[in-house]
Amino acid sequence: MTTDDVLKLNAELALQLANYWHEIDTNGGKNAWSYYTEDAVFHGQFASYEGVAKIQQFYDWRVAQGPRLAVHAFTNFRAWFTGEDTAEATNYLFLYAANGVKVLPTHPPITISLATDKYRKVGDRWLCTYRRFEHLFEGDTPITNPQLDDK
Repeated sequence: MTTDDVLKLNAELALQLANYWHEIDTNGGKNAWSYYTEDAVFHGQFASYEGVAKIQQFYDWRVAQGPRLAVHAFTNFRAWFTGEDTAEATNYLFLYAANGVKVLPTHPPITISLATDKYRKVGDRWLCTYRRFEHLFEGDTPITNPQLDDK
């Protein structure tokens, strides 16, 4: 792969990740499913979800819990090819979140995590096949995790 290929990959995946977090923060993740392959795996700090249906079930559950204001901000995004139609990426994710609606009191992020993603090109779009969060810092506000059957 050329330098231009790697630069294009980084631009495409970083924009897609920004769009994904925008979907989560402004729409509750109602369309989160569209960013994943059918067999995707999502590993959080305290729960894992296998398959796009289980990943979407988490976001649907979160919306059903009532208003929650969240900002998922990421930095230090890096992506690289692992094959012709596969890639990996890492970034640091800062999660600011609390139950309620704006304007809420400010506080440090509730988590800062190293995020690792794997992607597969499907048609003209990169879809996430694997997402893992490794919490590096945690605040006083709990993250939300349901107990879903058959995780």
